[in-house]
Amino acid sequence: MNQKNAKVFAIGHSIFPVVLLLLFVSQKQFVLLALAALSLLFTIFLLHRAFTVRDLSQLLRMPGLAAIVLVDMAIVTLVYILPDWSPGVSPTWLLLFLLPLYATELGKRTALVLCALGVGEIVLFRLVQGGPLFSLDTVMNMLAMIVLIVLVGRTSDNLVRMAYYDPLTELPNREMFKDRLSAALTKRSARQKGLAVIFLDLDQFKHVNDTMGHETGDSLLQTVAERIRTHIDNDIMLARMGGDEFALLVPHLASTDEATQVCNAIIQSMGEAIFLGPHEIYSTTSIGIALYPNHGTTADTLMKNAEAAMYRAKQQGRNNFQYYMAPEKTEAQIERFAMEAMLRKALERDELLVYYQPRIHTKSEKVVCVEALVRWQHPTLGVVPPKDFIPLAEETGLIVQLGEQVLRKACAQIKKWQDDDIGLDELSVSVNLSPLQFRQQHLPAVIARILRQAGLKPQYLELEITESAAMQNVNRNILMLRELKEMGVKISIDDFGTGYSSLSYLKKFPIDALKVDRSFISGIHEDPDDAAIVNAIIVLAKTLKLKVTAEGVETEEQYLYLQQHHCDEAQGYLFGKPMPPETFEEWLKLNMTEPDLILSPEN
Repeated sequence: MNQKNAKVFAIGHSIFPVVLLLLFVSQKQFVLLALAALSLLFTIFLLHRAFTVRDLSQLLRMPGLAAIVLVDMAIVTLVYILPDWSPGVSPTWLLLFLLPLYATELGKRTALVLCALGVGEIVLFRLVQGGPLFSLDTVMNMLAMIVLIVLVGRTSDNLVRMAYYDPLTELPNREMFKDRLSAALTKRSARQKGLAVIFLDLDQFKHVNDTMGHETGDSLLQTVAERIRTHIDNDIMLARMGGDEFALLVPHLASTDEATQVCNAIIQSMGEAIFLGPHEIYSTTSIGIALYPNHGTTADTLMKNAEAAMYRAKQQGRNNFQYYMAPEKTEAQIERFAMEAMLRKALERDELLVYYQPRIHTKSEKVVCVEALVRWQHPTLGVVPPKDFIPLAEETGLIVQLGEQVLRKACAQIKKWQDDDIGLDELSVSVNLSPLQFRQQHLPAVIARILRQAGLKPQYLELEITESAAMQNVNRNILMLRELKEMGVKISIDDFGTGYSSLSYLKKFPIDALKVDRSFISGIHEDPDDAAIVNAIIVLAKTLKLKVTAEGVETEEQYLYLQQHHCDEAQGYLFGKPMPPETFEEWLKLNMTEPDLILSPEN
């Protein structure tokens, strides 16, 4: 019985004290009022265990069930023998209020036991109160009880089987396994007896389904279930958890050797061939074991850890068993947790800085754009490089909040430079979008709000998305890019050439530019392959009417090659490293007064 049914069982008992109270009103016998109060106290107890303690489902099993039945029957017995019932008044129908509760919630067998006890109660009533033993009233009550058992009890059994048993193997399912495990843990909490939860998974079962068909796969599962059942003790519960995964509950475990013996018996039984029609199948299994209380004290924890041990058995080569091993917190993991906590605080305290790297137009050799790059200024660690926190931000989801901060600061800074009289009226800024940011449905609304707050026109913002991110869920990305494009924002594909873009999709993307990855630029004047790739990208971009930006330009030879092959823009250490706003302004003043600082092969 699950917790929901236990609550129904408790609520159903509230009918009994109400009925006794009504009998008191009609019969005017105070003993009925006392019995109504007793029944009410018992109902309150059941409601408390069902709704407050939440363990009535465990209590409704032996020996707790026997105690509950005993109390119910005791109250019925007292109702039958203590009051002085008038001739013609027969309360034997009271049993018909209890019987549906037991039949519905506990099934036909329990209802049959209660029915047998009820017959005895009716006989007792006739002996104490007098009257014919086989009266029409008695016969009608018995027939009513039989009907309730047949209809309600049978329906309840069918519903229980559907809810708690696997129809293919007729084994208990995950819900019943968890329920029985919880009950076993409740019983053992006081005595501290051990138990084992064992998860096993058939190796290469998908291969059987794919090559021989699902019918053969189902037959294999039935055969394996029967084979395991014949090789384990009767007190061990076997359940099918779903798919090709089974679980065992070993309730009385004196030592770990017993769990080892169970696993060895299962692996040995699986070593024999299984004949399914014309197919001869050899199936192996990977097994994981979690022990109470060493590996957990709750049902969820033990099941989770047994499953983790099972996957470790698969990693160890399959066809073996492994005990659960708690993952050790290595120094790197501890450092990662500390870094994550510091990064969260950094976002709250606004410790992130935005640096700007200039992008040069190869013909005019003027700064036309800056790329916004995040840096972390930690109070004690100093400047933390991006490689130390960007991957962590992506793993934890903090990259979305981080990316919004960078966008907000970059747009505000560009607007300030445009408004200042320093010759940057048409300066644009490019900002990288992480794959996680790009998947956010509300991204266009966020960007529109940031632009509005900064007062920056959309055409001065360029968003960079990686080639790999663009190719994930292409149709959805095209719609997202179109929405951003309609706002007036520019779009560029970053690290182009490193992913697996489809040219048929590339022409559908509403983009403005391609950024050639630095890995190709570094060998452009030494490696013919790199030079050919860069040249091909430039030609492709020109054909699609897109601009081309080269990243990682560090030498004059690289810059000369790009100019000769009509690359539109260049960015790299040859022109300037990423700089904080104040340094960038000084760099800009120097280049305006000494233009030779921006290198050109023509100078």
